[in-house]
Amino acid sequence: MTGAELTALLARLWPDLEALSEPWAVIGSAAMILAGVDWPDCADLDIVTTDAGAARLEGLWAAWRRPGEPPPPNGPFRSRFARFAFPQGAVETMGDLEIREAGAWRRLTVLSPVRFEAAGGLWPAPGLAEQAQILRRFGRPKDLAKARHLEDLGKGG
Repeated sequence: MTGAELTALLARLWPDLEALSEPWAVIGSAAMILAGVDWPDCADLDIVTTDAGAARLEGLWAAWRRPGEPPPPNGPFRSRFARFAFPQGAVETMGDLEIREAGAWRRLTVLSPVRFEAAGGLWPAPGLAEQAQILRRFGRPKDLAKARHLEDLGKGG
């Protein structure tokens, strides 16, 4: 997704997310881009929220929901997961996201969300250091590459 497509997607989603009574935040590549990081691509907009928040978004966005295989139960993540294909771009929602770490499930909580201004809204996302920590927890090669990039930025590199 290009920067212009991401901006259009954010503008489309803002009214629904602003009205959401549950806490939510953007993570992943979109969060990096919101924070001003020069990152080459954004496949989708990842939104973490509570189970109730994810259910609410599923209802609001039912027309754009795309069927798909749920994440495997023995995979590294579990959540109330849904994919959406808006004309402006793809969205994934994760309610009560948990990460399998050292054989145990641990809830992902954005501890210190920062609000980044974009597309007429103030988008909550982790700050850069917290983004790097989250990406390291995810542990996949693509996430570790993003974490290294953020850590290099923190070193002035």
